[in-house]
Amino acid sequence: MRTNDKVTGVATAAFGAAVIYASLDLKNLPRQEYGAGTFPTVIGALLMLFGAILLVRGLRNREVWFAWQHPVPLITFIMTLAAICASIVAYIYLTPVIGFPVVSFVLLTLLLYAFHHRRWLPAGGIALVATGVIWEVFGQLLHVPLELGLLEKVIY
Repeated sequence: MRTNDKVTGVATAAFGAAVIYASLDLKNLPRQEYGAGTFPTVIGALLMLFGAILLVRGLRNREVWFAWQHPVPLITFIMTLAAICASIVAYIYLTPVIGFPVVSFVLLTLLLYAFHHRRWLPAGGIALVATGVIWEVFGQLLHVPLELGLLEKVIY
């Protein structure tokens, strides 16, 4: 099934509104102008903005909201679902031992290879860039502790 940008825009904006609503209960930090709800509120507002942009874009092209494409074989659906679930379980168990950078790179490479064009070089390149961006944003900018695992001995 293929959805129009109207569907994606409405869903994105609604999710943004839910994020903002959920972040209203988060308290401010002592002696700081911003609190735990600041970052989720900003993300929720951006989701609402981009959802509205998608909605306007979808309304302009005047296509149907849903269009059925060729059917997906059941085995393909099951294998895709199993690969995603296995990746989540592998990430949970392997990250504390091997580390975020290695596990993230390997899992992203495998998933991109399996679900995209079945070429190793683009999959590895995209996975490398994505892992680096995630590491910089969460590990360095937001100070979220990401496990280094095996790389801890190399880096420190």
